[in-house]
Amino acid sequence: MNAQTRSHLWTIIAVVLLSSVPVWAGKAKQQGKEILENARKVSDIRSDGSSPFRMEGTFHIVRKKDRQDVAGTYTEIWVSKAKWRREIQTASAHELEVVSGSMKWTTKSETSVPYEALSRSLTLVFPEHLPDVRHVTERKLDSLIAKCVEGNSGPGSETIDCVDPASGVFLLRESASGYGTFSPLIRHSCVYRNYEKFGDRLFPHSLRCTDESGDSAELTITKLASEPSPDENLFARPAEAEETKVCQDHIAPPRAVYAPAPAYPNYHNERVVVVLWTIVDVDGKAHDARIARTGGKDFDARALDAIRQWRFEPPTCDGVPFRLQINVEMYFRKY
Repeated sequence: MNAQTRSHLWTIIAVVLLSSVPVWAGKAKQQGKEILENARKVSDIRSDGSSPFRMEGTFHIVRKKDRQDVAGTYTEIWVSKAKWRREIQTASAHELEVVSGSMKWTTKSETSVPYEALSRSLTLVFPEHLPDVRHVTERKLDSLIAKCVEGNSGPGSETIDCVDPASGVFLLRESASGYGTFSPLIRHSCVYRNYEKFGDRLFPHSLRCTDESGDSAELTITKLASEPSPDENLFARPAEAEETKVCQDHIAPPRAVYAPAPAYPNYHNERVVVVLWTIVDVDGKAHDARIARTGGKDFDARALDAIRQWRFEPPTCDGVPFRLQINVEMYFRKY
């Protein structure tokens, strides 16, 4: 084989290999989407057409930094996506969310329950959109070889969902999120165990979430039962509740157009995250901002100062602006 022929052959091989990469990538993405969609179907007890239920559980949250050790109860009554009630109670705090038709009402006590108790991962409430899949890998979890789907769930947000290939249930979710180009990623991990049958679904009764700071949150489901005829009074507007509209169609979330970073407080030198609960109204301003996850008194004060200055393009439902409750994470890091 002469040099010209060898050169031509290597060119053909290179073209074949390069043209195959998108195919492999495309297959991995499709495989990952199918794994997550199937896991969702196996465990999503809140999907359209699912049976109404009552869920009760106990939770225990430990926040290492400020030495909080909080125990409480979680209760959910779910009829449909347009009719549900979730309630969290501790010795010093009470939070209630009620959705009825197109309206959502929220009440919060002055003392907040630590944010992890309301985590979507902790209660296995699935996000509206699956992550953008990048890779599918295998990982040994206990005695199982799990299929793990790596993806992005938004700007600065990475996820890894590990699923039992035999039963299709979720075993682990790892996530990392950051705010801004130079902010560090804050890493979280949730483990799902003790699955039990509920109708034609499998739902975990033991859930544990941790993050890199050493904080942890555990939820144990003590009751999950059909609730075909719940008391209608449970879905009436609670006294002194914040009211927002529920969009059952296409939601465009608010977009921050002016978001000054919070000032770093004096006499500190640590990395901190503060989570704020607020309502973005049609005027583009953040209203009734409260601390959902504390970073300490000084950091909380600076985070509240900052959010009051933020301005948003208001959220819309099918193009029409409306009030929406959101959580905002603010990251503090000294450079």
